[in-house]
Amino acid sequence: MSEINTVRSNGTLQLINGKKYRGELVAGETGAAFYAKGQKVPVAEWHYARMNRMDNIRRGGTTSQITVILKDDTRYVFELAQGLKLYSHMDKNWADKPVKVKTRGDILHEQAERLGQKIEVPKKHLIVRRHPNRSITGDVIIYLLLALVAVAMLFPLVFLLGSSLKPLDELFRFPPPVWPTRPTMDNFSDLFVTMGQSWVPFSRYLVNTIFITVVGTFGHLVIAGMAAFVLAKYDFPGGRLFFLLATTFLMFASGVVTDIPNYLIMRRLGLVDTYWALILPAFAAPIGLFLMKQFMEGLPTALIEAATIDGAGRFRVFWSIVMPNVKPAWLTMIIFSVQSLWNNPAGTIIYSEAKKPLVYALQQIQGGAAVNIARTGQVAAANVIIVAVPVLIFIFSQSRILETMASSGIKD
Repeated sequence: MSEINTVRSNGTLQLINGKKYRGELVAGETGAAFYAKGQKVPVAEWHYARMNRMDNIRRGGTTSQITVILKDDTRYVFELAQGLKLYSHMDKNWADKPVKVKTRGDILHEQAERLGQKIEVPKKHLIVRRHPNRSITGDVIIYLLLALVAVAMLFPLVFLLGSSLKPLDELFRFPPPVWPTRPTMDNFSDLFVTMGQSWVPFSRYLVNTIFITVVGTFGHLVIAGMAAFVLAKYDFPGGRLFFLLATTFLMFASGVVTDIPNYLIMRRLGLVDTYWALILPAFAAPIGLFLMKQFMEGLPTALIEAATIDGAGRFRVFWSIVMPNVKPAWLTMIIFSVQSLWNNPAGTIIYSEAKKPLVYALQQIQGGAAVNIARTGQVAAANVIIVAVPVLIFIFSQSRILETMASSGIKD
């Protein structure tokens, strides 16, 4: 490439297979090329006549992200320190770029930018009419119904939290108040005192539960993901039958149905009274396989084939290409898996007190409240601790689930 009339910028290049290169983008009058650091042969090179689209996202200052898409669907994503200069130079020399029809608003916007004038943003109305065929009364009714449903779903959690903060006299008041008039943390402190009097420390129960939940959820994610990838993207004899059996097992996912078979299998394997008696059945939960397989079927096969052509192995394709694109599936699966493992008392397969989970210990305190009514406040505090982890995981991950679901409609 001629050194005359060229523009350069340091930055990074990311390919469609996930590979990243740090180096320099050089743009001339007829084409551009990206050279990785320490290499003389360009990693990517194209003539402007091959370009189909070019996008620019300003990061701040002169830094921006430039996406170049060629006519053969090859995609290059650059993060450049002088991205604005590179984009302007390539756009200027891109002779046969698609003509974009500009509206009068676009023209006025560009004129205001050139003159350095303040761009007026139209004020948004309180009620945005996205559906002209629906009346404002209909909108109000829909919002009222949604508010009632939200209150009905939120009320049990608020009442549970309020009960854990009530002093003993307010717990037995009738009608029971939703929120205490004199909030106190005595129920939680009494709960920890009661747990501390046990010959097994409270921390031991907590560590047992965290270990079982983390290992069981991670193993379920990896095994269900790999099995779903094979079923969704590879044809082999018996594949449809295997998935049909997996979906049939969803009807028998209840612990009441599987407790006895699980116990018999774990006893045969010699794993009764071990952590693996809870972890191994979690690996084989059918809900994860079902969710992952359904999402993976929506992935374009061309994306996987392109990564394979670029030299990525099957595990690299699975971990770097497939898993990031099925994020809503495995985030939802994590919620179900954590809820199942965290709330499992494991009283039928774990007998050693030092190996029992936290929920089992808290349930013993709940059972003692039938004899000692002074423990009623401790029971409310124990219920909050049992419910808190699954609820918090859902709250922190629901936005990511909705965001990814909205942008995951990739089609061939």
